[in-house]
Amino acid sequence: MSDQIEKVFLNQRALQRIRLLIHKRLGIHIKEGKESLLRQRLWKLIQSKEFKDLNEICDHIDNEKDSGLLLRLATLISTNHTYFFREKSHFDYLQKHILPTIKLNSNKLRLWSAASSSGEEVYTLCMILAEAMGKKQFFEQVAILGTDISQKVLQKAEYAHYLKENLHQIPPNFRLNYIDPVSNDTFRIKNELKKVCLFRRLNLNMGRYPFKQKFHIIFCRNVFIYFDMATQESICKEFARVSTSDAWLFISQTETLRNLDVPWKYVSPGIYRK
Repeated sequence: MSDQIEKVFLNQRALQRIRLLIHKRLGIHIKEGKESLLRQRLWKLIQSKEFKDLNEICDHIDNEKDSGLLLRLATLISTNHTYFFREKSHFDYLQKHILPTIKLNSNKLRLWSAASSSGEEVYTLCMILAEAMGKKQFFEQVAILGTDISQKVLQKAEYAHYLKENLHQIPPNFRLNYIDPVSNDTFRIKNELKKVCLFRRLNLNMGRYPFKQKFHIIFCRNVFIYFDMATQESICKEFARVSTSDAWLFISQTETLRNLDVPWKYVSPGIYRK
């Protein structure tokens, strides 16, 4: 098996062609020396026996009228590792310092999870906001959008069923109020929470985003590691265009916008304000 893998990846020109296509079409930057990750992901496509080699994969992406293969490739490359209440200090800051200052009047509070993966971040936001605002106001005045480039993980997010091993990530009072048991192994998010959520596929590197309403709060965490600085700047400026004048942006605490020319001001690790 290892000999087969090595034979496929002997063609360094084809591997470079794949890297450039991924960057051009998805904005994902695979750094020099990171080919091992790329090789592992691409080998899964070769194993499917749909393609004989890397050049055939490239040709198919170039000639394909729809983006099906490209989206499959994005799913293979992206880690999609997430969990409930990840980087909890962000949600604490949201609850204590941001929500009390937002004046909605007749407008809805609009939040966007820009790399929502399988939905854990979106439903964590639901629980936090429902608890802080009260369910009545939450259902009437909150709208949350979750987007991802992978249709596969978005289907999981819409389904909203999760393994019980993830229960320990959710505080006990939230478990009582916002989830239902399904079986010995799984639980689901209550349907009432799901009603304020909308999941759609979106490539952050698409250019102008097709939103008519402005967002008050944007979460885009653990994503910028995949993009080069130029793509990061472009995305952050587009975030600013589709957000309110005093919007908030959350990135991962391990990421920074420090060296980027963007209209976001640092507040705290992973927290920025327009």
